Amino acid sequence: MKKFTQSRKSQRAVVTVVKGYQVPLYGGVPVLATAREHLDRVAVPLNLTFVMRSRAYILGRLVKSKFYRRIRCSVTLRGNKLGKPLNLTNSCIYQ
Repeated sequence: MKKFTQSRKSQRAVVTVVKGYQVPLYGGVPVLATAREHLDRVAVPLNLTFVMRSRAYILGRLVKSKFYRRIRCSVTLRGNKLGKPLNLTNSCIYQ
């Protein structure tokens, strides 16, 4: 993300795209291996957890504060929708 400055009492929403390539599915391989011909019936639950990190300069550049926000998204991968984008808007919990 590009660096930006923002006043203290304002807010900003940032939308981003999360891409995954060859994500290991621990425990999901036997489910996919047994149902090669019936991929439309396969569903593998997946938890996507990541940390968003931000930094703010307070009092000019004298004090640098770091803020961390943990995000957890519960997603179910369906066999007939593999390789297609998923919308994670309503499936994430911000801690």
